[in-house]
Amino acid sequence: MFLIACTSLSGKAAEEPELIKAHATAYCLPGKTYTGKEVREGICASSNPDLIGKTIIIYQRLPENRIGKGLGIYEVEDSGCNDYVIDVWCPTLEDCQEFMDSAYENGASGKIWVQVIEGAKG
Repeated sequence: MFLIACTSLSGKAAEEPELIKAHATAYCLPGKTYTGKEVREGICASSNPDLIGKTIIIYQRLPENRIGKGLGIYEVEDSGCNDYVIDVWCPTLEDCQEFMDSAYENGASGKIWVQVIEGAKG
Protein backbone atom coordinates (compact mmCIF):
# COMPACT_ATOMS: atom_id res chain seq x y z
CA MET A 1 0.00 0.00 0.00
CA PHE A 2 2.60 2.55 -1.04
CA LEU A 3 1.53 5.77 -2.68
CA ILE A 4 5.01 7.17 -2.28
CA ALA A 5 6.50 6.20 -5.64
CA CYS A 6 4.40 7.26 -8.58
CA THR A 7 4.69 8.80 -12.02
CA SER A 8 2.65 11.44 -13.72
CA LEU A 9 0.73 10.84 -16.96
CA SER A 10 3.61 12.40 -18.86
CA GLY A 11 5.88 9.58 -17.67
CA LYS A 12 8.03 11.87 -15.53
CA ALA A 13 8.49 11.04 -11.89
CA ALA A 14 6.03 12.86 -9.68
CA GLU A 15 7.30 14.96 -6.81
CA GLU A 16 8.04 12.84 -3.75
CA PRO A 17 5.38 13.40 -1.09
CA GLU A 18 6.29 14.89 2.24
CA LEU A 19 6.40 12.41 5.10
CA ILE A 20 5.86 13.56 8.68
CA LYS A 21 7.54 11.81 11.62
CA ALA A 22 5.17 10.92 14.46
CA HIS A 23 4.40 8.32 17.13
CA ALA A 24 1.35 6.04 17.08
CA THR A 25 -1.16 5.57 19.86
CA ALA A 26 -4.70 4.16 19.84
CA TYR A 27 -7.90 4.89 21.76
CA CYS A 28 -11.38 3.36 22.03
CA LEU A 29 -13.45 5.93 23.90
CA PRO A 30 -17.00 6.54 22.63
CA GLY A 31 -18.23 10.01 21.76
CA LYS A 32 -17.75 12.78 19.27
CA THR A 33 -14.58 14.01 17.63
CA TYR A 34 -13.18 17.54 17.67
CA THR A 35 -15.00 18.14 14.37
CA GLY A 36 -18.33 16.98 15.86
CA LYS A 37 -18.52 13.59 14.15
CA GLU A 38 -19.18 10.33 15.98
CA VAL A 39 -16.04 8.26 16.49
CA ARG A 40 -15.75 5.32 14.10
CA GLU A 41 -13.21 3.11 12.42
CA GLY A 42 -11.06 5.03 9.99
CA ILE A 43 -10.60 8.20 12.02
CA CYS A 44 -7.71 9.41 14.10
CA ALA A 45 -6.62 12.34 16.23
CA SER A 46 -3.61 14.56 15.65
CA SER A 47 -1.78 17.10 17.74
CA ASN A 48 -1.16 19.08 14.54
CA PRO A 49 -4.15 21.36 13.82
CA ASP A 50 -3.07 21.62 10.16
CA LEU A 51 -3.97 17.93 9.72
CA ILE A 52 -7.58 18.25 10.95
CA GLY A 53 -9.93 17.39 8.07
CA LYS A 54 -7.19 15.72 6.00
CA THR A 55 -6.82 12.09 4.94
CA ILE A 56 -3.53 10.41 5.80
CA ILE A 57 -1.71 7.14 5.27
CA ILE A 58 0.25 5.76 8.22
CA TYR A 59 3.38 3.66 7.66
CA GLN A 60 5.74 2.05 10.16
CA ARG A 61 8.93 4.05 10.64
CA LEU A 62 11.63 1.40 10.90
CA PRO A 63 15.17 1.83 12.28
CA GLU A 64 17.28 4.25 10.23
CA ASN A 65 14.01 5.99 9.21
CA ARG A 66 13.16 3.37 6.60
CA ILE A 67 9.52 3.01 5.55
CA GLY A 68 7.81 -0.13 6.79
CA LYS A 69 4.41 -1.60 6.06
CA GLY A 70 1.31 0.51 5.73
CA LEU A 71 -0.87 0.59 8.82
CA GLY A 72 -3.94 2.17 7.24
CA ILE A 73 -5.65 5.17 5.73
CA TYR A 74 -7.35 7.52 8.19
CA GLU A 75 -9.33 10.75 8.31
CA VAL A 76 -7.96 13.20 10.89
CA GLU A 77 -11.15 14.29 12.67
CA ASP A 78 -10.02 14.55 16.28
CA SER A 79 -7.44 16.40 18.36
CA GLY A 80 -6.20 16.43 21.90
CA CYS A 81 -3.06 14.31 21.85
CA ASN A 82 0.54 15.26 22.53
CA ASP A 83 3.02 16.69 20.03
CA TYR A 84 3.86 14.50 17.04
CA VAL A 85 1.29 11.84 17.91
CA ILE A 86 -1.35 10.24 15.70
CA ASP A 87 -4.00 8.59 17.89
CA VAL A 88 -6.04 6.00 15.93
CA TRP A 89 -9.61 5.24 17.05
CA CYS A 90 -10.46 1.55 17.40
CA PRO A 91 -13.80 -0.03 18.43
CA THR A 92 -12.38 -2.14 21.29
CA LEU A 93 -9.37 -2.27 23.58
CA GLU A 94 -8.35 -5.50 21.82
CA ASP A 95 -8.37 -3.65 18.47
CA CYS A 96 -6.23 -0.92 20.02
CA GLN A 97 -3.74 -3.54 21.15
CA GLU A 98 -3.71 -5.15 17.69
CA PHE A 99 -3.02 -1.78 16.02
CA MET A 100 -0.24 -1.02 18.50
CA ASP A 101 1.28 -4.48 18.03
CA SER A 102 1.58 -3.77 14.30
CA ALA A 103 3.00 -0.29 15.03
CA TYR A 104 5.70 -1.92 17.17
CA GLU A 105 6.65 -4.91 15.00
CA ASN A 106 9.81 -5.06 12.88
CA GLY A 107 11.62 -2.69 15.25
CA ALA A 108 9.30 0.25 14.53
CA SER A 109 8.81 0.97 18.27
CA GLY A 110 5.56 2.85 17.65
CA LYS A 111 7.29 5.35 15.38
CA ILE A 112 5.41 6.13 12.19
CA TRP A 113 5.55 8.08 8.96
CA VAL A 114 2.45 10.08 8.06
CA GLN A 115 1.66 10.93 4.43
CA VAL A 116 -1.08 13.50 3.74
CA ILE A 117 -3.25 12.66 0.74
CA GLU A 118 -3.98 16.07 -0.74
CA GLY A 119 -7.52 16.55 -2.01
CA ALA A 120 -8.83 13.28 -0.56
CA LYS A 121 -12.18 13.36 1.20
CA GLY A 122 -13.33 10.55 3.48
